[in-house]
Order: sequence, then structure tokens, then C-alpha cells
Amino acid sequence: MKIITLKPHHLNLRQRHGRCATLVLTTLAVLSLGGCSYSPTFNLLGSYFPAWIICFAVATALTTVIHAVFTKTKLVLELWPLPIVYTCLISFLSCTLWIIFFN
Repeated sequence: MKIITLKPHHLNLRQRHGRCATLVLTTLAVLSLGGCSYSPTFNLLGSYFPAWIICFAVATALTTVIHAVFTKTKLVLELWPLPIVYTCLISFLSCTLWIIFFN
């Protein structure tokens, strides 16, 4: 049985990789949190609501209207799987409303 020992230069290389990884992760964390500095809110009946809640509510209402149109034109029979289709539609409409009104 052979025992492998680590030489000091291997430890130094591992320490350098660890420091480099820490620096990269810290930089990514700081850059990603830069977008959190501004939170658009507006006064609705005396209470401040985040804009994404309103975008989500409007997108849900629009998806309900689109579902009615899909049902009336019998296009709903071609869509599969419906939970995923409508979830994606709500997400798309919500992000689109956010970009149009708050960006």
C-alpha cells in the first residue's frame, strides 16, 4: 500500500484556487445585488405595493381573457399541457408589462 503525501507546493496551489474562487463568487454576488437598489412601488389606497404584484395580477387577468378567446376559437384543444402553457403565458405577460411600464 502506497501512502501519498501532499507536497507544500500542492497546498499552495489549492489555496490559490480557493482564494480565486472566493474572489469570483464575491464579485458575482456584489454585481447581482446591484439591481436591488431600486424597487418601484406605488401608492394604492394608502399602501405601497411593489410593481411586480400589479404586473402579475394584470397578467393573470389577461391570461383569463386569452383563455376565453382560446376556448371560443377551439384553439384550447391544440394546446398541451395546459398548466404549463398558461403558466408560461402569465410569466411572459407579466415580464412584458414590467418592461413596458416600469423599465
